[in-house]
Parts: sequence; C-alpha cells; structure tokens
Amino acid sequence: MTAAMCEGDMRQDIHQKAADTLASEARLDAFAVLNGMTVEMARQLLERLLANPDMTDEARDYIFSSERSDEFRGYTAGEEAGYQRGHEAGFAKGACLVLLMAVAGLAGILLKAGR
Repeated sequence: MTAAMCEGDMRQDIHQKAADTLASEARLDAFAVLNGMTVEMARQLLERLLANPDMTDEARDYIFSSERSDEFRGYTAGEEAGYQRGHEAGFAKGACLVLLMAVAGLAGILLKAGR
C-alpha cells in the first residue's frame, strides 16, 4: 500500500467518522464530553472538518511529486499538520471565549433583574 493510498483511506475514515458523529446526538454528546467542549462547539468543529479539505489536490501533487526530496515532503507534511492543529485549537478557543462571554453577560442581566 502506498503512502497516498493510506492517506486517502485515513482521510475517508476521518470524514466518515465525523459524519457518523454528527448524525447521532448520543455520539455527538460523547465526542463533546471526551474533548471537553460544548455540544454546539463539537458540532461546529465536525461540520468544519467535513466542509474544509486539509490540502488542495494541486498542493498535494506538487509536494508529493517524485521531483521533491523526502526531507521536503516530511517538512511540509509536518507544517500542514501543525497548522491544522493550531487553526482548529484557535477556533475552539474562540468558540469557548464567546460562550463564556455570553454566559457572563446573561448572569449579569439576571443579577441586575433580581435587584
């Protein structure tokens, strides 16, 4: 099995698992709990994973062509993986911050209304 075939199988498997998780509220709840996030944040993260491919076909062809060295391919794959992790972590942190601000605002409104 070639690396490209393995990568394709892995991507298909990840997308299938994300779609299956989104289709089941119980699986979505479990995913959210396991990853320490709200169900809505988990839903947004999985929907984004399904909507945005990791890398364009043109970029993949350029990087993994026989003209590129193994070092170049390894470096680029590491860069891409690091960027994706950082990008998703930033998205999750932003979603948490918005949720926290909304809860704090709601608590402030409720406290004012109680006076």
